[in-house]
Amino acid sequence: MDLARERKNNMDNYRAFAEELVRKAGARLTEMHRDALTVSYKGDDTRNVITNLDTEISEFLRAEIQKTFPDHRVYSEEDAVASQAQMQGYEWVLDPIDGTANFSRGVPHFAVCVGLLKDGAPIVGAICNPITDELFSFEAGTGAFLNGTSIHAAVSSELSEAHGLIIIGHKASMRDWGLAVYRSFLEQLKKVKGFGSSSLDLCFLAAGRVDVVVYGTLSTRDIASAVGVVRAAGGEVYAVRTGEPVAISTQAQPIIATANKVLFENLKPYLHTELLPS
Repeated sequence: MDLARERKNNMDNYRAFAEELVRKAGARLTEMHRDALTVSYKGDDTRNVITNLDTEISEFLRAEIQKTFPDHRVYSEEDAVASQAQMQGYEWVLDPIDGTANFSRGVPHFAVCVGLLKDGAPIVGAICNPITDELFSFEAGTGAFLNGTSIHAAVSSELSEAHGLIIIGHKASMRDWGLAVYRSFLEQLKKVKGFGSSSLDLCFLAAGRVDVVVYGTLSTRDIASAVGVVRAAGGEVYAVRTGEPVAISTQAQPIIATANKVLFENLKPYLHTELLPS
C-alpha cells in the first residue's frame, strides 16, 4: 500500500471512530439525564455552569480514546490545566457537553464534541446533538458532513440576507464591544439570534442554516472539531482582533465565522475592533 493511501485509510478510521464515539457518548448522556443532575460552577464564576455529567462523559471519552489510541494525547475542556505548548503530534480534543447551560435547563441545543489535531491543526472531528440525532463531522481533504451527507456553507455575501448568531459572553470588559456589534448586526443583517452552543452554532453555519457566528470569548481548542467542520464546508473562522483565520488555542478570544470571505469583508466595518479591551 502506498503512503498516500495509507494516510487516507488512517483518516477514514479516525473519522469513523470519532463519529461512533460521540454517538455512544450522546446515548449515555441522554440515559443519565433521567437520573439526578447536579449543577455547579467553575471557580468563583456562578455563570460558568458545569454538571456532574460533564465530568462523567469526559472520563468516558478519554478512556475510550486511550484504549484505542494509547500513543495519542487527550485534552478535555474540563481539564484543570491546559498546556498550549503540547500541541505536537496527535491530540484528541474534547468538549463532553458543549452548551452545558442549555443542557442543565432542558434546552435541546447542546452537543458532544470530539476532534483530532495533528500538530495543532484539526484533521478529523465529530459533533453530535443526541436530542435531534444530528451528527456533524469532517475529514481534512474530504469534506464536511451531516449524518453522512455532504454539507456546504452558503455562498451569498449580502448582509441584508444574512442570518447571524451572536453570543457576547458575560465578561464586563467585552460588553461595550459586544453591544456595539449586536446593534450593527441588528441594523445590517436580516436576522440576529443567539443559541448558546458554540460547536453547534458553527456547524449550523457549515450546513448553510446561518451565515455569520460571533462569540465574544471562545476557546477554540476544545471545539476544534467544529472549526474543522466550518473550514471543510467552505467557510472560515477568524480572530476578530487580527482578521486572520483563528488559531487553535486555549486562550479565550473574540471570533467571527462567516460562510465565505466576501461576507467577512463586508462585515469588517461593523466589528468595532476599536472597542475591544486591550
